[in-house]
Amino acid sequence: MSYEVTVEPTGDVIEVEEGQTILDAALRQGVWLPFACGHGTCATCKVEVVEGDYEHGNASPFALMDMERDEGKVLACCCTPESDLVIEADIDVDPDFEGLPVEDFKGEVVEIKNLSPTIRGIWLKLDRPMAFQAGQYINLNLDNIEGLEIEGSRAFSIASAPSQSDLIELHIRLVPGGAATTWIHES
Repeated sequence: MSYEVTVEPTGDVIEVEEGQTILDAALRQGVWLPFACGHGTCATCKVEVVEGDYEHGNASPFALMDMERDEGKVLACCCTPESDLVIEADIDVDPDFEGLPVEDFKGEVVEIKNLSPTIRGIWLKLDRPMAFQAGQYINLNLDNIEGLEIEGSRAFSIASAPSQSDLIELHIRLVPGGAATTWIHES
């Protein structure tokens, strides 16, 4: 089952699968909503539900206070629809925004190079070309990697030019105490 979510003031309509968050569905359909953490703790993706039924999900009580919940506010990164919805989001429409949908890609590491004592260059050959704009980033999924004690994804800025769409270059700085960057630098 899926639900339609209308995003005001843009009028965009997205299809949200049962159990999928509003933010995930929007980004995968090329509809931009403000967000940062994606885990319900920063409140950047706070929107107001004008019509419809929903489940708040794992929104932090600090990011979404009880008073806001009572007013129909939700965090798009945690909220799942239980009916068709109309939401009001604080969106500035940028004429240069391309609205590229978030997609999943598989990549193979084809080169690793030390760029400095604390920065590694990693080149990923993708299974197909990826459209992106300069300044965008990827979420590198680190689940089920042997020897890595963490799960989930980590965001890394893309260092390659958009014209090089099937070979992605990342510059990854070693973060002291960071499990993912330590693994990337040492393993």
